[in-house]
Amino acid sequence: MEQIFNADQVQVSADGSTVWVHDLDGSTVGRFSERFGLDVHTTVTEQLDGADQCLHCTHVAPSADDWQKFCELMQLHYGIEVNPALIQI
Repeated sequence: MEQIFNADQVQVSADGSTVWVHDLDGSTVGRFSERFGLDVHTTVTEQLDGADQCLHCTHVAPSADDWQKFCELMQLHYGIEVNPALIQI
């Protein structure tokens, strides 16, 4: 079962290795995976209006600094607080 935080905006996989972040329009705007890296995206609404998908994406195993950067970017772009203690790298 997934843990859900911030009124369903932040979800953590059962094994604690992946975090997803959802905007209020229902878009998944962030994913952090201990295996695949991080994705910070624009909302689907913004993409339909012509915005690029990626704001900050990597496709390699992330570091602890990448996790911290992901948390900061979710706050910066969406005002969504992701607790850095959710994942330990």
